[in-house]
Amino acid sequence: MRRSTAWCHWRAYETRNGVIRAELSLAEDSPRRMPVPGAGVLRPVWDVGHRTSTGDTAFAIASLWVEGRDALEPGGHATIRLAPLTPSLWAHLRPGHRFTMHERRPVAGTATVLEVRPAAVDCTGKHLAGE
Repeated sequence: MRRSTAWCHWRAYETRNGVIRAELSLAEDSPRRMPVPGAGVLRPVWDVGHRTSTGDTAFAIASLWVEGRDALEPGGHATIRLAPLTPSLWAHLRPGHRFTMHERRPVAGTATVLEVRPAAVDCTGKHLAGE
């Protein structure tokens, strides 16, 4: 029941903020030794292409949900869904866009966008046109 409840909360978030699905491949040489939990509890940072005024990477935070699995083993790959902390930082993503997951050095994984769908409702709960 806990995973089902978490999934309902996840889908409610996607309804309000949109859907981002990607294929994630965890790095084989990552320091991670434990599986990535699959039900949206991990909130790694991601390099989705933003830079600070000095040219350094400006990371964005997003929770991840591993589709069809309870966890993703180190070195494995799976389809994931992302729930960005700040959705506007992710608005430029399109299918085929590649970006990286970071937990510490080195890169923890590489993702390729499969699907991006806009929010189905606005922040007041009103359905958007065309939905």
